[in-house]
This record gives sequence, C-alpha cells and structure tokens, in this order.
Amino acid sequence: MTETSHYHSDGPADTDQIGEQIAAQIRFPSCIYLVGEMAAGKTTLCKSIIRSLGVSETVTSPTYNLVHEYPAGQHTIYHLDLYRLNDPEELSYLALADLWTENSLFLVEWPDRGTGYLPPATHIIELQKGVDKTSESREIRYSAC
Repeated sequence: MTETSHYHSDGPADTDQIGEQIAAQIRFPSCIYLVGEMAAGKTTLCKSIIRSLGVSETVTSPTYNLVHEYPAGQHTIYHLDLYRLNDPEELSYLALADLWTENSLFLVEWPDRGTGYLPPATHIIELQKGVDKTSESREIRYSAC
C-alpha cells in the first residue's frame, strides 16, 4: 500500500461526507474492496460514494442480487455485496471480466468471499466500529494498493 487516508465518523452523516471525499479521489478503472465486520458501515459508505459520483437514482444494497449496476455518465459503477455467496465460483456466472473496463468502478463488500474471481484491488477501505460497540463511531482507512 502506498497512500493511506484516515477518517473518523460519528454517524451516518459523517460517513456520507467521508464517502464524498473518497469519491473525489477515485479514478477509473478502480476496484475498491470494503472490509469490516457486519454493520461497520460498508453499504452506507458505498451509497455515499455512488451518489457522489453523479448517480441520482435510488442506491440500494445488493445483498440478495450480489451486484447492482449504476450508470454514471460515461462510467459504470458496480456495487457488489458478496456476504451471501456460498462459494467464490458462483461469481463466474456474473461474467465480471466482461464488466471490467477502463470506465468501470467496482465497490466490493466482503471481497474475501470472492477470492480468485475478482479484479485485484486498486484500493482498500477498512471500516472498524468504535471501542464502544453501541456507538455509531467508526474509524475508516482508505488505502491505495
């Protein structure tokens, strides 16, 4: 990893602002892995990034679909949530290699469940809940690979 940015969030509004800051740094193509425990804020951050890149339609979690596609001008954003994946080989049915172009952004939640079937990460976002697990605070680290 070469470049790393650290952020602190005290709740969803802060996470939205962090998503805007991260979106401003994204260059296409990129494959961003989001890593963190359940309810760490991965989907909230993805939604903010996607909206910040010009998507005006409703952004929802792809938990049951595995992937949602969002056109953003000349670019396409693919939001993947692999939590429910039973076997990484299931990703072969999505033809991700065909979706990966110079105009693509992949935002991948639970990337460890897709090992061997995902493009390599260009960036990793690590989200960690605060010490007080009942709090909405999060530590977020955005690193270039």
